Amino acid sequence: MSNNWKRMLLTSAVVAAIAALVIGNIGSRAGRAKSADPNPLLSEWSGPYGGLPPFDQVKVEYFKPALEAAMAENLAEIDKIADDSAPPTFENTIVAMEKAGQTLDRVGTIYAVWQSTMSSADFQVVQREMAPKLAAFSDKITQNEKLFTRIEAVYNSPNKKNLTAEQQRLVWLDYTNFVRSGAKLDAKSKARLTQINQELASLFTKFSNNVLWEEGNQFVQIKNEADLAGLPQSVRDAAAAAAQEKKQEGWLIINTRSSVEPFLTFSDRRDLREKVWRMFIMRGDNGDEHDNNATISQILQLRAERAKLLGYQTHAHWRVENQMAKTPERAMELMMGVWKPAVQRVHEEVADMQALADKEGAKITIEPWDYRYYMERVRKAKYDLDQNEVKPYLQLDKLREAIHWVAGELFNFKFTPAPNVPVAHPDIKVWEVTDKTTGKHIGLWYFDPFARPGKRSGAWMNAYRSQERVNGEITTIVSNNANFVKGKPGEPLLISWDDATTMFMNSVTRCTA
Repeated sequence: MSNNWKRMLLTSAVVAAIAALVIGNIGSRAGRAKSADPNPLLSEWSGPYGGLPPFDQVKVEYFKPALEAAMAENLAEIDKIADDSAPPTFENTIVAMEKAGQTLDRVGTIYAVWQSTMSSADFQVVQREMAPKLAAFSDKITQNEKLFTRIEAVYNSPNKKNLTAEQQRLVWLDYTNFVRSGAKLDAKSKARLTQINQELASLFTKFSNNVLWEEGNQFVQIKNEADLAGLPQSVRDAAAAAAQEKKQEGWLIINTRSSVEPFLTFSDRRDLREKVWRMFIMRGDNGDEHDNNATISQILQLRAERAKLLGYQTHAHWRVENQMAKTPERAMELMMGVWKPAVQRVHEEVADMQALADKEGAKITIEPWDYRYYMERVRKAKYDLDQNEVKPYLQLDKLREAIHWVAGELFNFKFTPAPNVPVAHPDIKVWEVTDKTTGKHIGLWYFDPFARPGKRSGAWMNAYRSQERVNGEITTIVSNNANFVKGKPGEPLLISWDDATTMFMNSVTRCTA
């Protein structure tokens, strides 16, 4: 099975697979016949651009029945493939699996978007219930003995050499994923594996929701304007906007990277820097109801047991076996090759910082919450470079325009606003991507740049629909997600150089994936 939603379940991933705006990927499909069920999540995506996710019709109460119905339909499709009396071939087994599960692809896509960007309290109730059910569903497929027998027959068939390289790769992926998911285990081991996978799914959900809660509900409040010393106006405006959104007085440094890092870089108040730094690094580690220490311990134990059950020395051996590194030892070798010179460079930087602090009579020893602050001051002293002088040129909207321009130069893409496309939140904007020369439609690009309650931190890409040709020419739908804190209404949002490079590279390079 090759579509993104099913691969996500097979690998216990918690986010949708990264997609691209180029031809050649085989992935999820837009759907088949329109469902008669009034639940819009089960319906074929309709509208322009080959169909659109109905984000404007989503209600949290739709998710559970839609997932359950889509899983039941997919299992029936899998049983039909497994029970086929004809000898197994690439077409009647591998391609048939590719075409199965289209309803689940659609439902799962929207469910994953809500999980990562719209995770409200009522959604998390559904998520806690459905996480183990989705894990069990995945195991029902990978542990289907008749299905695996057919996949194995295609994998070992001498006719495989007649397939294209892409088709042979697909056969290898299906066979390998099934084996790595326990398809060759005995019945007792399969039962225990299913139990472990369900427990892990629940623990993963608990872990991520604990972190999400603390990111959305913890903040450092500043009531005295004098305590804003050192902060540029753009950071002050963002902190004021955060306070207004949460109906608090003064200014708030919220528990997300794009709020924390500028404060640590510019704030003259060392005590507040420490407070903000500790808030951020202690997410899920505060000894309260959202503490993740016990959850982490359980995850590690279950992962170790699962690895042994599957015949691997450790979880790391299982995890990297089908990756480029192949073994944990090789991965560690690569990491240590970078780690040692990186640590040496950090020691040099801290020495420069300490020298500057001593020269100024600060009478401190550089601590983690001082690092960004003194890094900026050393940069000014040694190179006469002030990040605040660069920042006015790093307007979010201008950077987005630059991303579009570069994609146009590199890949001949043209981005045109698509204002009538349904979105999950008003902050999300959509562009149609076409070929500049021919005008051919390539895909849709969704841009979700701002932090909000229920949205996980960081920056990432999602595929709402991957490009493929199994059922005709299906164009891709992708999204770029970030967590910038909004500034003063009506004024351009200025972002840091680090955020600018992250956003730029994340957006442009994904076009080549």
